[in-house]
Amino acid sequence: MSVIVRNSYGAIAVNKGVIERMIIEDMLGMGSFLMLSNKKGKPIKEKPTPIIDPDYFDAVEVSEKKDQVSVKIYIVVKKEKNISETADRIFESVENDFEMLRLKKPASISVKVRGIESVMNGVIVKRNIDIVRNNK
Repeated sequence: MSVIVRNSYGAIAVNKGVIERMIIEDMLGMGSFLMLSNKKGKPIKEKPTPIIDPDYFDAVEVSEKKDQVSVKIYIVVKKEKNISETADRIFESVENDFEMLRLKKPASISVKVRGIESVMNGVIVKRNIDIVRNNK
């Protein structure tokens, strides 16, 4: 799947894998706020390698239906961090990635919080919180 935009300069096609990679890199930059997780809530541990681990692609979904792009991101929130502030940071980051590529904002961005890191002992407490931003 490619996101295609046509303008007076021609057509732009961006592979969804490129967009996913950009989002993953942004989320890894927010390591003090969140950990990426799979759909079931298992955190994907950061590995100090120069390439992006394929496991990270389980945490981000970009899909396109009828010229409307939707983004889903699965995370575990770090201890003592506010969920709504973390979600706002993610929304802004994803929208900035699309803006940088001169693409329309995604129709919906979903942040799926699958757990919260406990303050006491660092154990992941399971949660199932969905925060969505819809753009028109």
